[in-house]
Amino acid sequence: MVKSYEGKCNNNHGHSWIVTLYMEGGKLDDKDMLIDFNEMKALGRWIDENLDHATILWYKDPMVKFLEKDKNRVFVTKKNPTSEHLAEVILKKACDLFRNKTVKVAGIEVCETCTAAAKIFL
Repeated sequence: MVKSYEGKCNNNHGHSWIVTLYMEGGKLDDKDMLIDFNEMKALGRWIDENLDHATILWYKDPMVKFLEKDKNRVFVTKKNPTSEHLAEVILKKACDLFRNKTVKVAGIEVCETCTAAAKIFL
């Protein structure tokens, strides 16, 4: 649920997210790749383990304690759980995961619907 928001998104609801990660690099490796896409699956695993089928709430939302007490899967955010903030969260995780690679994270796109997305580029 979104805090300080008037509208239907203030109700408990969900999305079928699509996340696109943008990577960049200076040259291809000996296999003519910037990065083996199998290495990028680490971010997908993190998303599956932390965000998939979870209720995403701001840390001050009173529902957090209620849902956790009942053993529901909850992902708690430091800021309002908007697409923009989730893009920040996932982008930070991607940067952490790929910090020592020959490529670098260039940006991310988080789509909450087919017509609404948040993009952040570094």
